[in-house]
Amino acid sequence: MSTEDTVPDGLIPADILTSAAPVAVYGYARAKAGEETRLLSEIQAVISPTREEAGCEQYVVHTARDEPGAFAFYERWSSGAHLLAHVSQPFMQKYFAGIADLVDGELEARWLIPVS
Repeated sequence: MSTEDTVPDGLIPADILTSAAPVAVYGYARAKAGEETRLLSEIQAVISPTREEAGCEQYVVHTARDEPGAFAFYERWSSGAHLLAHVSQPFMQKYFAGIADLVDGELEARWLIPVS
């Protein structure tokens, strides 16, 4: 985590944050053993407020029925500025701080450039 905010260091590349075009991300997180329910609760708490944000085109979270503590995210934002505004929201700062001890390993993110 950086000292200026609670977004994990290096999670969002600079060229994504400065993009004037839409940006998307596929993310993946695994709960530590015994923390599956707490991580799910933290994730569920940010879904509705995220979907209400300006520039949020899509925000969905999935879990696999054979791996209930694993979560896959898909987000699409109208621009990098919208994504930056999102991760700067107080509820997201609280989210990143709250999940730090619940996630097994690092958050995985694959940054995408929408073609449609």
